[in-house]
Amino acid sequence: MKAPRHAGLLLVCVSCLLTLRAADEASVKVQASRSLSLAVVDLDRKNAASDQLTEAFKESLSFEMSQRCKMPTPIKPIKLDASRAGWGLGTGVYDVAVVVGGAVPKAMISSDFTIIKAVPVSGDPKRVVSLVTRNEDPGLAKLLNESFPEALKGPFFQRALMRYSGAPETEGIEWKVAGLGN
Repeated sequence: MKAPRHAGLLLVCVSCLLTLRAADEASVKVQASRSLSLAVVDLDRKNAASDQLTEAFKESLSFEMSQRCKMPTPIKPIKLDASRAGWGLGTGVYDVAVVVGGAVPKAMISSDFTIIKAVPVSGDPKRVVSLVTRNEDPGLAKLLNESFPEALKGPFFQRALMRYSGAPETEGIEWKVAGLGN
C-alpha cells in the first residue's frame, strides 16, 4: 500500500524539480557585446582633463582598430582603480586596460598580461601611457599591439594629452614604444 503512495510522491517531487530547473534555464541570459571593454586607470584622477583624455584615447584606438579590421570597432571605456582593473582583466570582464600618467601599478602586473609602454621622447612621466593586454586572446593582443602606437599619434589624443599634462597644445609628442612582455 505504501509503495504506490511513495511512487506518487516521488513523481510529484521529480515533476517539481524539472519545472524549477526549466524555469532556471529560462531565466539565464547570456549577454554579448560588440564593444571592446577598456578599463582606464588614470593615475592622476584629480586632473580636470582626464575625461577628455579618456574619450580621445577611446576614439583614436577605435579608429586604428577599425582601419585594421575593415569594420567598426566600438570601444566602451570604464574608469577604475588599478586593483579593480587588474581583477577585471584577469577574470575577462575587461578586454584590455590603459594606464595613463606613470608606471603600471603592481595590481595590474601578471604573467597573464602583456604590457606595452609608450614613453614620450621628452621623458615626461605624466605622459607615459601603457596598454595592458590579456594573453588569453592572441588575435586581439596582436591587433592591439599594432593599433596602440598609431593611436597615440592621433591628433585629438595628442592635444588631449597635452592638456592633461599641462603642456602647450602646439607641442608634438614623439614616442618610444616597447613591449615589456608578461
